[in-house]
Amino acid sequence: MSLKENFFTDPFKFDESLYSPGDKEVIEKQVPTTRKELWGYYLYYNGDNGLPIFSYITNLMLYLPYNAGFDPTSPTPNTPCNQNDNTKPCNVYFGSGSVPVTSLSLYIQAIGFVIQFLLFTTFGALADYGRWNVRILFIATIIACATQIIPMAFQDASSWPAMMAITIIASISYGTTLVFYAAAFPTLTYNLPIVRAARASNMPEEEVALVTEKWLNHVSTISTTWSNIGLLLVTGSLAAIAQAPYGESIIGNYPIFNNIGTAFCGAFWVANAIWYFIWIPKERVGPPLPKETNVLTVGWISLFRAVREARRLKYAFLYIIAYFMFSDGVSTINSLLGTTLLNLVTGIASILGCVVLLWFQKLVGLSTKWALMIILGATALIPLWGTFGIGFTTWGIHTKTELWLVFFWSGFATAPVYAWQQTMLAELTPKGKAGLFFGLFGVANKASSWIGPLVIGAITNVTNNVWDGWPFVLALFVIPMIMIFFIDENQARIDIAEYDRIEADAEAAAAQGTYSPETYSPEKAISGKL
Repeated sequence: MSLKENFFTDPFKFDESLYSPGDKEVIEKQVPTTRKELWGYYLYYNGDNGLPIFSYITNLMLYLPYNAGFDPTSPTPNTPCNQNDNTKPCNVYFGSGSVPVTSLSLYIQAIGFVIQFLLFTTFGALADYGRWNVRILFIATIIACATQIIPMAFQDASSWPAMMAITIIASISYGTTLVFYAAAFPTLTYNLPIVRAARASNMPEEEVALVTEKWLNHVSTISTTWSNIGLLLVTGSLAAIAQAPYGESIIGNYPIFNNIGTAFCGAFWVANAIWYFIWIPKERVGPPLPKETNVLTVGWISLFRAVREARRLKYAFLYIIAYFMFSDGVSTINSLLGTTLLNLVTGIASILGCVVLLWFQKLVGLSTKWALMIILGATALIPLWGTFGIGFTTWGIHTKTELWLVFFWSGFATAPVYAWQQTMLAELTPKGKAGLFFGLFGVANKASSWIGPLVIGAITNVTNNVWDGWPFVLALFVIPMIMIFFIDENQARIDIAEYDRIEADAEAAAAQGTYSPETYSPEKAISGKL
């Protein structure tokens, strides 16, 4: 299979004779996905690449309070912090007292997690109905882009409280865009012409599942590739600005360069995101809200039903737990490596990794489960190699050569994780419930993003050796791989079909006014006694 046949396969041009018409109809009452809609989806992620959240905005959030802070150990009151030594304590006045500048990031993460937990659980399932997914994504995108441009107004150190508020809003809106962007991709993929043809044909269900799985992986991987292309373009452009003849004066002025960086990223996101909202068909709508729900309650009611049916969706919930762990592992690796110009190497390797692994999966016919396990195993080589650094000083991520290799391998192996992790969830999620489960996915991601770095920090403080934390990171990949190994994809499809029947009966009962949580039971739904 050539690269062109594999990576650039056109889902809009295919041999229709392979999919003979049958008596089945496409389940979702959705319009077919258009070529413009698909490319708009890819371009959106090109702009939503996350660079300012993890670099420029974070840099400004720490820079401003350091300049406004004071040294609490100095006998002279309000002695400015030592800008040349970040190991020295530095506090800022906060409320009636003062707090260390280093703790502000923890406050931001904690506040952001609480708010996103409420947002994703309350409005996650709402995205499955009407045009709420597009509306929420549009609003979150506007807010996220604005928070990347607004920091240009904050040059004075005294404005650090406003910068802290902006950082919290930026983190929340960025996380919201990721969740609702990912929640849109199953419906978009299911309605590609080639997938619709397969689902409406006389093909056996197993073959239809394989076609659907192939295109879920394809769309997810291509969108992830475009995200890394955007990351590479933005990083390269800003690096070129810094290296230009006039760049020294810019990069030498720390706040100005970071302000330029985050504003540039915001404008780049707007230029790429707008096309998705223009090209998505107006007819791309979900079902109306159930009668017993409203905008504020549908999320919690849907979550309650899903949890109550956890035994029928056990593989989905098992996977979310596994994701919680390996997502923490990925976040911890990124935290340990940091943000440098070596990220250009990571960006190039990320694009290459997505292309190669998608080609390899299609070439050998790997299922999503086994492809994800291979990717996690490849990523686990980083903490495994770091673990050797505990007992050795000449290798185990100690040398410059190793650092180059680690940054390359981090991109090559880790980028595909982002693609295949959401495909796996899509395959384990009932159709029409993507918003609900991707919302839970977002909660797990936010909850895990700070645990690993916090544990590594605690281990380092005790042992005074950062390499002692690598075995913990390794466990965050090994344990999830064992959990994913026990996921039965075929049984999961059977469980989902049963769950869909139960939900359909429950919604029909609700429409007739005969549904109540006290009298309804899955067994009655299955037996037809409801």
